[in-house]
Amino acid sequence: MSQNAVGATGTPRRSFLGGIAAGAAALVVGRWSKASAEIAPLTAPALGDEWLTKIKGKHRQVFDCTSANEGFGVAFGLNWADTVKDTLKATDADITPVVILRHFAMPLAMNDKIWAKYKIGELLNLKDPKTNAFATRNIFQDNVPLHPNLTYSQLVANRGMVIGACNLALTVVSGMTAPKAGVTADVAKKEWTAGLLPGLVLVPSGVYAVNRAQETGCTYCYGG
Repeated sequence: MSQNAVGATGTPRRSFLGGIAAGAAALVVGRWSKASAEIAPLTAPALGDEWLTKIKGKHRQVFDCTSANEGFGVAFGLNWADTVKDTLKATDADITPVVILRHFAMPLAMNDKIWAKYKIGELLNLKDPKTNAFATRNIFQDNVPLHPNLTYSQLVANRGMVIGACNLALTVVSGMTAPKAGVTADVAKKEWTAGLLPGLVLVPSGVYAVNRAQETGCTYCYGG
């Protein structure tokens, strides 16, 4: 699968890391240039580990997703679960795929309202196949690759998948996109937090969540 432009150019990646280091400005070249772009404070009320109780069963694997990767991070988790189920004659109760959306994969956890207001399709260079224009809706959350019309929320509710969104990435990326949406970084972060898709969980940071999942017995797989 091909990388999207964010992963290929590395420019927003540098901006993301610069935002974490500076904690005050996102210096993004091209369409997203704005030297005065705000980054909300990276400190926030601590998020807990309650989500770890959702990891159950004998077979556990965490998928570490750092880019949109055409939506395949969640698909990898489902494909692994289906393979385990078919090969080992296991049940859904025996299997927990954990998908962590961090860095520039994190916006895949946001609802359509956030995608439209904060121009996520433009940020990630993702086109909507229905319009061939930059996506103003989450084109993956209800159309998992290789599984048309399957939603993230259904995977959580019916297949036991755990999908976590990185709070650190949410803080940085919402702040980067706030100026174009005409709001402050603080407002953007509140709206993005409220815009998390049903059934998904906000984790303190993606790297923390990947580590904690492994400490809970998950094997590791890079999800793109």
